[in-house]
Amino acid sequence: MAATSSTLSFPVINMEKLQTEEKPAAMEVIRDACENWGFLELLNHGVSHELMDEVERLTKAHYASCREPKFQEFAARTLEAGEKGADVKDVDWESTFFVRHLPASNIADLPDLDDHYRQVMKQFASEIQKLSEKLLDLLCENLGLEQGYLKQAFAGSNGPTFGTKVSAYPPCPRPDLVDGLRAHTDAGGIILLFQDDQVSGLQLLKDGEWVDVPPVRHAIVVNIGDQLEVITNGRYKSVMHRVLTRPDGNRMSIASFYNPGADAVIFPAPALVAAADEERAGAAYPRFVFEDYMNLYVRHKFEAKEPRFEAMKSEIATA
Repeated sequence: MAATSSTLSFPVINMEKLQTEEKPAAMEVIRDACENWGFLELLNHGVSHELMDEVERLTKAHYASCREPKFQEFAARTLEAGEKGADVKDVDWESTFFVRHLPASNIADLPDLDDHYRQVMKQFASEIQKLSEKLLDLLCENLGLEQGYLKQAFAGSNGPTFGTKVSAYPPCPRPDLVDGLRAHTDAGGIILLFQDDQVSGLQLLKDGEWVDVPPVRHAIVVNIGDQLEVITNGRYKSVMHRVLTRPDGNRMSIASFYNPGADAVIFPAPALVAAADEERAGAAYPRFVFEDYMNLYVRHKFEAKEPRFEAMKSEIATA
């Protein structure tokens, strides 16, 4: 597949326009982005630039002080293996840690975060959660669903699952050997990404071409997960995306995942099934429990999503 660096038409939403007479045009960009790109980029989203700057400063300092030595050991082993002819394409050139926020936070249990970093990350997570829920209501409006439908669909018995993956993608002297993160779709609901504005590398697959997701200062990148594709009966699409390695620059990525609760039952919204074209014959996706899907996803993350949906149909048929 060819690669392209074209970003001229990448969907960007200035959220301030949603409060003006330009709202219909902005909502149309959101609709097109969710249906045809699976990604969009938000400006003026309400998360303060000062908070984002502090998150970035602390995250990069934390990598340098706590995680870089361990990554360098991994990098040396991976490069040595690759240069000796071993296939290292099933390895991701990244250093990551995970913070769970909902239903219960684990941030106090992470051993190498100082108190200030913990507090800033908690504040940032709170702001991203609010933005996630605001977006879900905008998507309900766009889809013609009643307000709160998507948030309720994610709720399960204990509310949504919400967590953050903090990643560094350090320089790689052999970008031909290994990807930063292999191509995949995201399993969950809606993903909000605070990405490095100095070091690019994130790409999505559109119409058979890899398209750069443009780094923009203080923007939040949003992408659609598999569960939103199911709930919208295919109106919205989760898309394959990847992170390339680069010979220079250490890329920061802070991805927050607003996902269904483990026991949430996921199925196409009846209103969208009723509105589907006749030839689609109703619901195009199965009904399943999110945790069951995740158990399948962890084994098949870097594969096409369609067989996962088919497997969930089969699981229902044999239940």
